[in-house]
Amino acid sequence: MQLSVFLELQSQMFEKVLCFASALLLCLTPSCVTKVSKRIVCLGDSLTACGGAGGRYSDWLQLSLSGYEVINSGIGGDTLAGGLMRLEKDVLQWLPGVVIVELGANDYWQRRRTLQELQNDYEAIVSRCRQAGAKVLIVSCFGNDTRVDGGPPEWTQAGLALEDYAVGLALIERGLVEKYHCGYVPDMQCGITPKGNPEQWSDSNHPNAVGNRIVAEIILLELNKLLE
Repeated sequence: MQLSVFLELQSQMFEKVLCFASALLLCLTPSCVTKVSKRIVCLGDSLTACGGAGGRYSDWLQLSLSGYEVINSGIGGDTLAGGLMRLEKDVLQWLPGVVIVELGANDYWQRRRTLQELQNDYEAIVSRCRQAGAKVLIVSCFGNDTRVDGGPPEWTQAGLALEDYAVGLALIERGLVEKYHCGYVPDMQCGITPKGNPEQWSDSNHPNAVGNRIVAEIILLELNKLLE
């Protein structure tokens, strides 16, 4: 091969490598990062999944948030342990700017695990989201619960009274909000009482599309603070 031909081929190869490198750098520019940060993922149980097509609270959020992509990763019956197990696949792979965490209701009803175990899973979810660069909004039904005697529940014993689980979850959430600088909605359903009203509820625990629109309005008040 003549030297001139060899040099020409080498020059063409260098140009291709330079073009590829430039494209790669372009994907790391602030404009690309901004695009990723416009994604919001809702990790939750049936309270995130309920409402039907177009009637979930995430659907109402999507209508209110022009320029953002809202992804619903709610699964009926899910728990804090389940949410942690699927965190990478259902949440972090989307590179969200904000993660809405709505979990704990099924742990409350099941009463199978200790509050310490629930705290460990909850903190793992929040810390991993924060480490991935996402802001976190904790959305709850228990944030306003307190014990009649004002004391803390037993932390290392399963099978507690429902009241103790509610108070324990509230304490866990408040602690995580403070430690990880999360947004917080203490009671996502405070605007749709009493429960069971057929105009806003599909059953005694799950809002319908109308109820979820109100839930979304409540969530949006805190979510907007994280999007500023």
